[in-house]
Amino acid sequence: MARDIYIVEAHIVDANGTFNFLAGYPKTFDSRNYSGDIEKTRRRAEGEFSDCWGAMCKRDDRMIQTVTLSLVDGYQLDKKSMGEFPEEPEPNEE
Repeated sequence: MARDIYIVEAHIVDANGTFNFLAGYPKTFDSRNYSGDIEKTRRRAEGEFSDCWGAMCKRDDRMIQTVTLSLVDGYQLDKKSMGEFPEEPEPNEE
């Protein structure tokens, strides 16, 4: 029987510049938990990926937000990210 494991990871850089995995992540979706149905497993993982991205789009208090959908072997199926580090002011040399 074929088997797949999907992983949804979500991480943020908060307003203070601290990197963290979003609470509750990473989440895994193993086809063994869905009676070996790989398509159902993939859909559940894609649904979680989309739900997480939707929640991230409603937050403005983080510098960077990223969610990824990958296979257990590391192959990345999808990634969405928004934000960036603010530019650091140039030091004044006197």
